[in-house]
Parts: sequence; C-alpha cells; structure tokens
Amino acid sequence: MSRIAKALDGWFGRGEASITTPPMDGAFRPNDLLDAAPVALEAPKPDALAVTSQGLLVSLGRSLKRVDKLENKTVASFDAEISALTGLPDGGAAAGLVDGRIVFIGGQNDGKTIAGPPCMTALEPARDGALIVANGSATHGPQNWKRDLLEKMNSGSVWRLDLATGERTQIAGDLAYPYGLIDEGDSVVVSESWRSALTRIFPGAFHRAAPVMEGLPAYPARVSRGADGAIWLALFAPRSQLVEFVLSEDRYRRRMIEEIDPDYWLAPDLRAGGSPLEPTQQGGIRQLGVLKPWSPSRSYGLVARLDAAYRPVASLHSRANGRRHGVTSCLEFEGRIYFAAKGDGVVASFADTGATP
Repeated sequence: MSRIAKALDGWFGRGEASITTPPMDGAFRPNDLLDAAPVALEAPKPDALAVTSQGLLVSLGRSLKRVDKLENKTVASFDAEISALTGLPDGGAAAGLVDGRIVFIGGQNDGKTIAGPPCMTALEPARDGALIVANGSATHGPQNWKRDLLEKMNSGSVWRLDLATGERTQIAGDLAYPYGLIDEGDSVVVSESWRSALTRIFPGAFHRAAPVMEGLPAYPARVSRGADGAIWLALFAPRSQLVEFVLSEDRYRRRMIEEIDPDYWLAPDLRAGGSPLEPTQQGGIRQLGVLKPWSPSRSYGLVARLDAAYRPVASLHSRANGRRHGVTSCLEFEGRIYFAAKGDGVVASFADTGATP
C-alpha cells in the first residue's frame, strides 16, 4: 500500500486504520454457562492448572494446591510466584517461577531446578522428553502484561529445554505475548494474546510459522487437549473498540502509561468494576444501578471448545455481570473440564457434552 493510501486510511479511519473487533457470535454467542458451573475451589488468584499423579493441581501465588480434594493442604510452596505450570508424563509437575527458575515436583526429576526464560507463561512436555516453554515478553515480567500490551510489544518467544543436558534452544521469536502451548510432534501451536490468534510453529532452521486461527473476540491464554481430541482454550479478557482505539493513539497511550496508575489504565483486566476510579464507569455500564450483561466491560469470562482442526464449535461465558472473569487456564480431568477464573478467585468445572450450548 502506498504512503498516500495509508495516510488517507488514517484520516478517514478506514482499511487498516479502522477500529473494529470481532463480534461475539456463532460459536462464541454469549451465555451464562461459566456462572452455572459448580465451584471446586475458592482461593485468591488461581492461575495455572495441571494434572499429575497427585491429582489436579492449581497455582495460587507461591504455592500449589490440589483442586479435586478439598483439604487445607499445600502440595508445594516456593519463594517466588508461579507463572507457569504443567503436568509431566512421569506424574510429576514443572513450575515456572517469575524469577526465571523451573522447579520440578514429583516424578523422576523431583527437586531439580533449571534456568528458564524470564517471563514464563506456559510449559508443555514435548513428545521427545524435552520441555517447551513460552516466554511472554523479553521486556516485561508476567505481572506487567498490561504494559506489554499497551507498549505494543511482540518480543515473546518459545524455547525447547533439554532436561538431560540443560541445553536451551529458541524455536520461535517475535511473538505477541505467547500464553499457551500444545505440542503436535512436528509443530507447536501457540496462543498469541496480542494478536488474538493461534499460530502453528514449525521448529527448524527457518522457524516457519502459519496461522491456525485468527480474529478471536478475546485475548487467548492457555490451551489444552481433551481425551477426545477436542481443544480447550481459555480467553482471559475481551477485546473492545475502546482499547483498540487507545492502541492506535500513540501520544495518548504514552501519556497514560507515564502519568496514570496501571490499575486505572484503559486496558483489559482480569476483573473490572472493583473501584469507582476505574475508567468506563459510565456510558451504559449500569442502568438504574443494575449492571447489564450486554454492557461493555474490561473483564469477561470465556472458555472455547475447538475441534481437532482448531475450529470453534462451542463456548461458555461469564458476561459483564457474571462472577467468573479472567479465565487463564482450562483442561480436562476425570471427564470434566476445569477452569481457573483468576479475576474472581474461583476454580470450577463443567461436564463436556461435546455440543454447542
């Protein structure tokens, strides 16, 4: 496209300069199914889920706890917060910490610690015994994901760690906040949050990449495969035209980052509506004191079911007035789908019927 055409598009707000977001429609048609799911655990900021020989584990800040057995017992605790977690084929687990360490719990590597990248968001055991690691950003830590979005970064990467030798190999770079991984043997499918897309990476000399799914209506987080081959995708916050507009206004965006507390940025959130100082408190958020489910919201709850070819077939929602926002992880365990709503401090589960709600 010529410079003149780009300038005209920018002036008229059309073409690449248009401010649009995909609608919640089709397989993503809104419902209240996440809010109806039975609660398995209530705890502050549950994040990553993993299936191990000890049962279903969830990360809670610096500790791991069983979800499927309600007892006040910590499986493991660390001196730094957990930002990534996965179960391993030997029944153990690997936890990525915000200080760049990967710690093994149970299994043949119990107690072992190796170095990982600084912003681990997801871990996945490879079929050849290695560990695949998603590094969300080369600039910011996991706790600063809003800043990474508003600075329009694409410095994320995916790494392969050889557990026997400790060798670390980058298999992809220039990713827009990779947050979830699925190993496909000859390739790795990665969820890129800021591109609202799933991308297939072919490791090798040229690090080829191909789109799998684009134009998601929300920011994707972790992804997992069910026993029947279905793909379960957690989406942690909704996209909105307001945020897309802010991203296009560089001067406004820079001043907001420099002058305003991050809690009050015009940005997506895991849970919005907790303070009257937050942005977008007017404009249809409430009518006659009642929060409407169709109101624009900076937070949302969403889990999508994809078929084996990564096509969306169903979704479960917690809308603007719901209480299951900020879903960062979901996976199948003993015939049920568990999800962690980090924004509202809930781990809940539902039965997989395999049908669109």
